[in-house]
Amino acid sequence: AAVAALGAGWTPSRLLAAESATASDDSWMRSLTGKHRTVFDVSGISDDHALAQAKNFLNGWRDAFHVAERDINLVLGLHGKAVALGMTDALWAKYAVGERLELTDPATQAPAVRNLYRAAAPGADLSSTEATVEALQARGVRFIVCMNSIKGASKMFAAAGLGTADEIRETMLSELLPGVTVVPAMVVALTQLQERGLKYTKID
Repeated sequence: AAVAALGAGWTPSRLLAAESATASDDSWMRSLTGKHRTVFDVSGISDDHALAQAKNFLNGWRDAFHVAERDINLVLGLHGKAVALGMTDALWAKYAVGERLELTDPATQAPAVRNLYRAAAPGADLSSTEATVEALQARGVRFIVCMNSIKGASKMFAAAGLGTADEIRETMLSELLPGVTVVPAMVVALTQLQERGLKYTKID
């Protein structure tokens, strides 16, 4: 079943419990009705910059302007290497994502075999605990991933001898984090969201 859209009445527990939406379903966009609506275009994953910017966006509205999070819609559009942000630890381990993206796990000082950005590691500082996928989802942030990027990654993994592209694509789709939505093409989704009134911000 498709994930219900963020909007009035949406709660973090419902977001985290929801199933990932299908690529052809854009019904979630219709309930992005907050007063302040923005989409971040995210293609990189060298650090937690995009997640930190999302945290700062929410905190800025809250602390400086006293805006409740129910009045904010923030969407992070993940494509390119950034699709790994929306994947499970199992996927990172299976396809050696940390090694391929040159990401070191600070806990092991080895290539990461877990999604470093899903949740904060034990003992992480406050900034790190707030700038994670799960922490941001709990504040109502929506994550969407590009199907074209998933297809591209599937072909790359297949070329490395890790299975067929079709098998890998299905595995990637089954290993999305809870609440993450697949869109057919990020460039189209970004256009649709802007047509619906969301402000566009490119996060490098």
